[in-house]
Amino acid sequence: MKKALLTIGTSLLVLGAQAQAGSWYIGGNAGYNVTQQNFGGSKGPKNSTWSFSPEIGTFLTDNFQLGAAITLAGEQLVTNGNDKTVVKSNMTGGSVYARYFFGNGLFRPFLGMNITVLPGSATYTDVTRSDKYQTMNYGANINAGFALALSSRVTAVGSFGALGYNNTTTKMEGVSSSKQVTESFGFNNAGTLGQRFNVGIYYTFLK
Repeated sequence: MKKALLTIGTSLLVLGAQAQAGSWYIGGNAGYNVTQQNFGGSKGPKNSTWSFSPEIGTFLTDNFQLGAAITLAGEQLVTNGNDKTVVKSNMTGGSVYARYFFGNGLFRPFLGMNITVLPGSATYTDVTRSDKYQTMNYGANINAGFALALSSRVTAVGSFGALGYNNTTTKMEGVSSSKQVTESFGFNNAGTLGQRFNVGIYYTFLK
């Protein structure tokens, strides 16, 4: 079995290099990922995911940051062969997050927490039928990372997902007995809260 993996990710966030109480930032992050599997020269399943999340936030103190984001995300899974199926999903929701930065200077580590709620919809289509579903995703994630000041206003920030909980509810439209709930909890559990590692460039627009 041969496996081809293509990952394209971008992240653009806005904050401040020299964090000060009362400073504000705006920005967002975006990502796109494609995974394609091949089996003996034949094309296997192809999975595509994307996300976009504009945000705004502030420093309540020189060390404590609070922000909120609107999140749009989607996924498409296509299987090839005689039983070709297509599964599509789209989610639109929001999240709030908090981070506590340690120390001063150019390099500052932090600990943070995200809480996200993402309602959405999904479709399942194959050669015999097409079904529609309503979905609900919510979760919380404890993360860690660092901020590296590049100038008086620009900062590079890296964030690692650490410990998280995720709950996903799926229900077929018009079928009340079809409700399914999936829960997960553990280390490196990014869930619907984003990739396990993100890198961003932050810019302070108000000090």
